[in-house]
Amino acid sequence: MIRTIVVIIALVIGWSFAIQSPLFAAAFYLWIAYFRPESWAWSDVFATLNLSYFAGAFLLIRTAFSPVKFRVDYRNLMMFLFLALGLVSSLLGPNQAYSMSYWQEFAKTIVVSYLLTVLITDAKDLRLILTVIVLSLGFEAGKQGWATLVLSPGAPNTNSVPFLGDNNLVAVGMAMLLPMVGALGITSTGWQKRAYQFLSIGVLYRAVSTYSRGGLLAIGAVGGMYFWRSQHKLRTLAAFAIAVALVLPVLPQAYWDRMATITAPAEERDDSQQSRLHFWQVAVAMANDRPLLGVGHAGYPRAYNAYDWTDGQYLTNRAVHSAWFGVLGELGYPGLLLFGAIVFTSLRACRRVRKSAQRGEIPGPLGPYAIGLESALIAFIVGGSFVSFQYNEMLWHFFALTMALEAVAVKEAATERARLAALATPRPVAAVRPAAMPEPEFAWG
Repeated sequence: MIRTIVVIIALVIGWSFAIQSPLFAAAFYLWIAYFRPESWAWSDVFATLNLSYFAGAFLLIRTAFSPVKFRVDYRNLMMFLFLALGLVSSLLGPNQAYSMSYWQEFAKTIVVSYLLTVLITDAKDLRLILTVIVLSLGFEAGKQGWATLVLSPGAPNTNSVPFLGDNNLVAVGMAMLLPMVGALGITSTGWQKRAYQFLSIGVLYRAVSTYSRGGLLAIGAVGGMYFWRSQHKLRTLAAFAIAVALVLPVLPQAYWDRMATITAPAEERDDSQQSRLHFWQVAVAMANDRPLLGVGHAGYPRAYNAYDWTDGQYLTNRAVHSAWFGVLGELGYPGLLLFGAIVFTSLRACRRVRKSAQRGEIPGPLGPYAIGLESALIAFIVGGSFVSFQYNEMLWHFFALTMALEAVAVKEAATERARLAALATPRPVAAVRPAAMPEPEFAWG
């Protein structure tokens, strides 16, 4: 009952803000998408309402009736090309109705992602959106992480998260979220800084307690990237040491036995590892059979049986368990190249902003945001190699945020250059005017 009341109050407040501006409408949509209040409230009242649909529709209407400058560049054009390729692949694929149902959901993701690139116009806008994403997804995840750490240390937490999916997807999502929590913490002060530090421990343990091997690799990649990029390596190392001291001692031997299978030789691999290798080979077979279009958007599970040469050794209608092989099998070689280009340009945008911040060309928090997004994408590259994360809403929102980050950085750099030029330009010396002479007095008469 208390959760239902909290959600009702949050919805009333959210709608009141969403009406005010399209940016607030986007933030409201993101809160619903990441937090999923209909699942959190445990109430049938919200379960029957498609809150995300209504919030997304309102976002479109609110944006259409606002003076937003829509722009198309090569980066957001690539997103729409990827969407178009998925459409053609689905229409011409072997399971049209199945693929189209998933493609329609993905189309909503691309539209919202594009809107983020045009609605975010300055660093404050970017921080607002990052804060909403981090707190919406991190609130419940961080709470579960701390609860498991304190009440059941070492126990696995394999519960799914409505926004992400099963425990493996949760692990990758948490690994992507963790550097953004860190970026907001670095750019905060006082109690907010401490709150983000507290949240980061909960999110970290939520990822670890999934017992996901891909999640562990993703977390390791995030840690390595963050340390490499940090300008204060001793401080970063101390923060990692504190986190490790809190988390690692409570993990049982069963956890380490499972993680040790990552480097096990071929003859000692478990069924999970063997099946993943087979699923990837099936994806290659799909791409070789349909090299230009693949088997359709999200069509791998439905097409799996037709390409499985083991006659069901690893069961039927299986998932591909890799974002990269998933795109390859479902959208063919052009889809994989386009997807790789989107990832590459996103990383390059983060690098450009990070370098510009190091040179002092842009002040403020954009540098830490760039490091956070770059680390999140590295987490996806590593962790996403073992889970079907290619169409996840979070990933495409992060692609869009790198576009917004780069656009804001260009704008901020131009403003900073103009400010410095104004300070460097000598002011003209004002001409000394002689003192005014008194007017002659004339005698009339």
